[in-house]
Amino acid sequence: MYDLDQISNAAAQLTGESLEGARQRLGALQRFDQLIPAAWTAQALLESVLVSALGAVTGQTRPFGVREAKPMDKGLVLRVERSEDVHALFELLPYQPKKGPWRGVRGLVVQTDAKRLRFGFRPWAYERSWRAAEPAVWVTGPHGVDLPALLTAHEERIRTAGHSTQWDPQRPEPGPRRREPAARSLVRQLSASSAMGSALLRRPRLWDSLAGYAGVRVATQMTDYGLDWILERHVVGPQFDDARLIEVLTDRVAGCGLRILDHACGTDECTVRLAPRPGTWDWRGVLTVRSHRAASLPHVQFPSPRPLIAIGDRLSVSRPVTNFAGPDRGVQDRDGVTIQLTGVPHTGGLHRDDLSWVAEQIAAVWTTQGLVTAFILARDRDGWIGFRDHGKPTWATAPVPDTVEGWRRLRIAPPPGELWSLRVSDGDEAIAGALAEARRRFDRVFLIKRNDDWRWEEHSLSRLTDVRILVHRAEPYERRIPLPAESGQDTDAVMLTPAESAMQWRQQELGRWTLKRPLAGMLLVNPASHDVQLDDFDEAVENELARYGTPVLGRFPANRPIAHGPGLSPHPPTVLDPQTDQPTHAQMITAANALACRLWPDSPLASEPPKAAGTPVASPS
Repeated sequence: MYDLDQISNAAAQLTGESLEGARQRLGALQRFDQLIPAAWTAQALLESVLVSALGAVTGQTRPFGVREAKPMDKGLVLRVERSEDVHALFELLPYQPKKGPWRGVRGLVVQTDAKRLRFGFRPWAYERSWRAAEPAVWVTGPHGVDLPALLTAHEERIRTAGHSTQWDPQRPEPGPRRREPAARSLVRQLSASSAMGSALLRRPRLWDSLAGYAGVRVATQMTDYGLDWILERHVVGPQFDDARLIEVLTDRVAGCGLRILDHACGTDECTVRLAPRPGTWDWRGVLTVRSHRAASLPHVQFPSPRPLIAIGDRLSVSRPVTNFAGPDRGVQDRDGVTIQLTGVPHTGGLHRDDLSWVAEQIAAVWTTQGLVTAFILARDRDGWIGFRDHGKPTWATAPVPDTVEGWRRLRIAPPPGELWSLRVSDGDEAIAGALAEARRRFDRVFLIKRNDDWRWEEHSLSRLTDVRILVHRAEPYERRIPLPAESGQDTDAVMLTPAESAMQWRQQELGRWTLKRPLAGMLLVNPASHDVQLDDFDEAVENELARYGTPVLGRFPANRPIAHGPGLSPHPPTVLDPQTDQPTHAQMITAANALACRLWPDSPLASEPPKAAGTPVASPS
C-alpha cells in the first residue's frame, strides 16, 4: 500500500512546505501520480514572471530566495527569506514615467492581504477561462518584516520621482492600445514556456538538496522555437551531483517530467539540456542547467546533500548514492519474467488501453510486496492529439527539439518496490530491445502491444516472453438455453452440461478468433461491483475450458476507464493510491496474488519468481 509519510516527504523536500502541510494537501488527493500539481496557463505565466525576477537576485542563501512554495487550489504561496527578494519583485511592478514608455510588467498588479502581498494580473493581460480562477501568488516573510510597509515605501519612492503607479487592481487600467513587441514584453516571451518557469518555482528546494549547493541564477533566451530557460548552478566540492538532479527533473511523479537532450561533463563544468514531452502546451523551450565549480565557499556554510525520497534515496543514508540510470538500481541483472497480455481482436474484446490499466494495477500490487515491476506499452505514435498549439509564439519558426521517451516512474512505492512504464514504437525490433533491457532491470514485466493475433504479427515475440495471457471480460457460464413455448409466454429450456456450457462460452466469446500461439491461460475481468463466487458447476466449466487449452488463471476487478494526467480520471487506479469503493484494494491484492500463485506455484509470494514458460497447448477447434 502507499505510505503517506513517504510521499509527503518526497513532496516537501522539493517544495519546502512543512510535513504536516504536505500531509494535509496530499491526503485530500484521490491519486498520487502527481505530487506537486501543475499550474494552469494563466497561473503558470504569473509564476514564471515572478521567478524570472527572483532568479536574478544575488546573495541568496536559498534557491531563488524562497524557503517554501506551497501549492494551493487557488494559486501559490511563497515564503521568501530576505527583504531584497521582495524588492526584486517590486521592480516588476508597472508604472508610467513622466516621459517615455511604461516601465515594469504591464498588467501585473499587487495588493496587501493582511500581512501578505497578493500578486496577480489584470483581466486583459491573460487569456481568461471560465474553468480556472484568477491567477494569484501570495508572498509572505521574511520573519519580522512588514511587507505592506515595504510596498507603501516603494510606492512613495515612485511617486516622489514624479511617476504614476499602475499596479493597484482597484484602479482600472484599460491596457495598451497596441501590442508590445515580443522583444520588449516579458509576458509575451514567457507565455511560450511559462509552464517550465512555474515548474521550477514550485520546486525551489531541489537545488540545495544536492551536493555542494552554493547558489543558482536563472535567465531566459528567445529562440526560433520559443523561450529557453538557462539555470546557472554553482557547486562547492568534488562532485556536481548531476545524476540525482537529472532523475528529479525527468521524474513525472514529483519532478518536472522533462526528457534529457544531451549531457556533457568536464572537470569544472557540467551541462545538461532537457526538453518537454512533444505536444505539451506552454512548454516551448529547453531547460539548460550549467553546473560550475565555485572557486571559494559561499557566504554561508553550504548544507550537506539531503536524501531525496522522490528518486528512491533512504532517509537514513547520510551520503545519498547517485544513480543516473533511473530504474536500474541495486541488482544489475535480475533475469526477470516477461508477461505478455493480449486480447481477442474483435469489437467485444478488451482494447490495448484496457490491457495497460490491468497491467498497471497488477504490477502495483506486486510492487507493494517489494518487487521491481514495469510494463511496456507498444504504440504506433506518441499518443497525443495534435490540436492547434495556442502557446506557439508568433516568432516561432521551428519545432521544439524532440527527445526519446525513456522509462517513466508511475508511483512512488515503499522500498524496495518500484513501478515503471515505457512506451515504444510498435515494431518487433524496438519491442525486442525493450524486453531485453527490462529483463535485466525488473523482476516482472508486462508487455502490451497490438490487440490481435495475426500470424505475421508477434511471431518473433513468442521466444522473448515467458508467459502469454489472454485478458477477456468475464461473462457468466450459461446453464440452460431457453426455447420458446407454444403459448408464446412461458419458455422451455435445454439444460447444459459443464462441457456443453464451456463450448457455448468459447463459441460466443472466442469463436471469431483463431489462436496461433500457445497461451498460459486466461485472466477474466469482472465488474468491480460483483463479488464472483464460483460453485461446482462453474468450476466444472473452467476445468473443461482448461481441457480446451484456455485455462482460467484468475479474475481481476474491472476499474472504470483510466486516463493519466491531472484532472483526467477522478478515481484512483492502483493500490498505490488512496482507497476507493470499487474496486477495493483488497479485491486487487487478492486477484494479483491469485494470479501469481497460478503462474509460479512454487515461488514465495514476495520474492523474485523463477522463469515460467507458457504450457504448449493445441489450437482450439
